[in-house]
Amino acid sequence: MKTLASTCGAALAALLLAAPLPAGAEERITRLADVPEDFEFHPLPPGEGVDEVYYGCIACHSLRTVTNGGYSRRVWDELLDWMVEDQGMMEPEPEVREIMLDYLETYIGEDWEG
Repeated sequence: MKTLASTCGAALAALLLAAPLPAGAEERITRLADVPEDFEFHPLPPGEGVDEVYYGCIACHSLRTVTNGGYSRRVWDELLDWMVEDQGMMEPEPEVREIMLDYLETYIGEDWEG
């Protein structure tokens, strides 16, 4: 019985390790050096909201300006306010702004190594 349990446990572990990750469950990239150079939104790391950040930022400055960040959500929010109020950025719709802030906090947050 002990051998059967060990065999089943080993088989389950092998299946779990071999199974592909569900869509959207890829490992979050936390270093600029790990962003694939062939990623269409490079140098931004892949993640939900990347296209909103890409198109919202590239119109005025290099994306390296974004990836040099690594700020908290509060700081990203203040930076967006500053860009709208003082730099002439077109104010994003509220739902788009939230998507952008979610992305920036999650993917280029305080643990980001740009």
